[in-house]
Amino acid sequence: MKILISSLSNRIFKTAALTAVLIFLFTACSGGPNSGMPEWLSSYPSSSSFYVGIGGSNTENMAEDREKAAAAARADLAAQISAQVSSELKVSSRASSEGDFTESVDRTVNESVEQNLKSVETVDTWFSPDQGAWVYVRLSKAVWAAIINEEIATLTLRANTALKPVAEGNLSEAEIMAALGRARVTLLSSPWGLRVKDETLGSGGLLIDSVDGQISDRTGSLAVKAQVSPSVIKFGSEVVVSGKVESGDNLEMGAYPLVFTNPEAGTVQLTTGPDGSFSYTLSPESTATGTFRMEVIPDLAVWNIPPGGFPISRATVEIVVNPVLLALSVNSSVVGELSTLDGAVGDWISGLPLPAETVSPGEGDLDLEFAWTVFDFPRSEKLANAPFITQVGAVLTVSRKGNTLLVREIDAFKDGGLDWEQAHKRAARNLLKKLADDPFLSGELVEIFKM
Repeated sequence: MKILISSLSNRIFKTAALTAVLIFLFTACSGGPNSGMPEWLSSYPSSSSFYVGIGGSNTENMAEDREKAAAAARADLAAQISAQVSSELKVSSRASSEGDFTESVDRTVNESVEQNLKSVETVDTWFSPDQGAWVYVRLSKAVWAAIINEEIATLTLRANTALKPVAEGNLSEAEIMAALGRARVTLLSSPWGLRVKDETLGSGGLLIDSVDGQISDRTGSLAVKAQVSPSVIKFGSEVVVSGKVESGDNLEMGAYPLVFTNPEAGTVQLTTGPDGSFSYTLSPESTATGTFRMEVIPDLAVWNIPPGGFPISRATVEIVVNPVLLALSVNSSVVGELSTLDGAVGDWISGLPLPAETVSPGEGDLDLEFAWTVFDFPRSEKLANAPFITQVGAVLTVSRKGNTLLVREIDAFKDGGLDWEQAHKRAARNLLKKLADDPFLSGELVEIFKM
């Protein structure tokens, strides 16, 4: 348990700052033309029966100043109440850690003051051409206590009504958690929800403590079991994740929400069957080559319960995704000259974003044939040093077990050299460079590998 000291310190600072302003005004104006300044500006009022608020504005526009001063006075009044509420409300570290609880206190108090303006009295106003407009308001502490008690009574009815089916029994694990989540959201929607007494779950203490205790017991006692089939797959294959969630109290699970998480694949949400069983098929697009791990955990966020605040049973599954074995063969009508570029073709394939491992022909899951096409242009007989001009293209064929999956004719590249061998190699190298910069072709190949 801890007191919201930072909130109280901020409000004390604000009050001290306002007091300093009032002292300055009193000192600056005493004996001068504004010596008629009321006592409540020279000495901040204190009362055991009322909350007090004082606000001022000096824009040299009387009508605007009066309106702004009244609003500032109500804000100051709300700050005084918030300071007391923050110091009185002691919350568990679990409840206070989810979001800015101090901000929730401020917002709720301010809304209550605004909604009960009829109960806020304007005690006095004062205007000075030099100091602007000032307003003094107050709110009866007895009236405010009645407002709080009414709010607590409303929260008590709502939260305990949500929990009544839990106490009566005959609910599934998912239905119990849904009821606990609804009650928890109700209680934490207002600072005064932390004063609601347990009238349903039997602890006799604060209801928020009973609710959080039940959530912790239930999530901590769950047993989540999962398995994958098969555990080792080829890239592009489906895999099924299945398992069961068992209640610590041997209750029927109902439609219990789960989430599958993985850094690469993201998250997948699903619910169990009545007996707690679940099954999900991972598509080929969800897996990358290598070791693939997924966690299966209860999805508490469905009930607005922060998963980090409670113990959670979880199951981890591991899938090994092997690359596709790619049998690469390279051939050409001028084998003697272009065979030295077989390695360069292999390097181009290896550089593509393909989930593949290159193997020898006849050993692969897929066969990729890279066939050079060569056309030599006739040399000019009139020029003694005429270059050797050639045009080198390629035909790419991908097949699986004799079934052709893709055929692409690569646009030919024209080049020249001092002899045919040099011309062929120069044209072929430029063609490979062009292929490396072709995202369309590499994209087609990636899609083929997913088939």
